[in-house]
Amino acid sequence: MLDTPNFFWDAEPTLHPLYAAVREYLEIKPRIQVLNERCRVFLDLAEILSDSIADTKMTRITWIIIILIVLSILVTCSEVFLRFGILSTQKGKPDPAAAAATVAAAAQQLASGSFTEL
Repeated sequence: MLDTPNFFWDAEPTLHPLYAAVREYLEIKPRIQVLNERCRVFLDLAEILSDSIADTKMTRITWIIIILIVLSILVTCSEVFLRFGILSTQKGKPDPAAAAATVAAAAQQLASGSFTEL
């Protein structure tokens, strides 16, 4: 807008003073400066809003990650306590694997016909 179009230089050089007078009368240069300043303000506002939205999203994502970590710790702790609880209740009872091995050995001895006391 601030440059003189090629039409006034190439086709009709006599119209150039008229173009300059109209531009001066309509105050094109100050108006463009005002519009540019307003556009800069709007761009700054858009940047601030964008940063604010990004910060809000990052805060939400951070809390989700913290909650997931806490849940993972709780699940792991409950699994450890359950395993210790199961092991402590089985201390007084015979081992099922050993009992199964004894039964299998006895069945094998019965099948072979040589049953002896275990």
